[in-house]
Amino acid sequence: MPKKHTAQAGESVESIAFDNGFFWETVWNHGGNSALRTAREPNILEEGDVVEVPDKRPKTLSEPVDQRYRYRRKGVPSVLRVRLLDQNKPRPNVSYTVRVGEKVISGKTDADGWVQCYLMPDVETGVLRLPETDETYNFRIGTVRPIVSVKGLQNRLHNLGYFQGAQDGVQTPELEEALRAFQLARRLPETGKIDAATVQALKDFHGS
Repeated sequence: MPKKHTAQAGESVESIAFDNGFFWETVWNHGGNSALRTAREPNILEEGDVVEVPDKRPKTLSEPVDQRYRYRRKGVPSVLRVRLLDQNKPRPNVSYTVRVGEKVISGKTDADGWVQCYLMPDVETGVLRLPETDETYNFRIGTVRPIVSVKGLQNRLHNLGYFQGAQDGVQTPELEEALRAFQLARRLPETGKIDAATVQALKDFHGS
């Protein structure tokens, strides 16, 4: 019988699926999550969202018994995407390292300033370092809330350098001022209010 899982802070469909032995697409496309799909993105849940996890279906393989076999689960790693900006301009070809526990991943940002690397879905924290400038950024995965929420606006505007207040879900004049500054930078009407054009601009510029 499918079970109901109430999302906690830092969880996503990917992490919930991984903990229950599924690919995230299996859980996300499960019939019991149809309403959730219309309101959320799979990597961004709100605390208290209910995710229905389907029953497992046994898989049988026929193999000779006198040999050893190694079975690998494909498609599990999640993609970490972080964009590096300087004065709202992408920082291309910047060397970086991402440290998660004892694992270190090295690479360079692409032409649009994106860091992209593969991590397991149960990773919660890590450190991004730029060796050339000795910049270090601690990050937590799963902390960005849905964009239609106040906390979601605070998350994105903070990550983009516009908002320095508490990310507590409380509407404040400081948040409105940060939203106006973002709207000005993206050549949108400076209302300090969220609208469809501002939502799309935040998604495009933030990446989620």
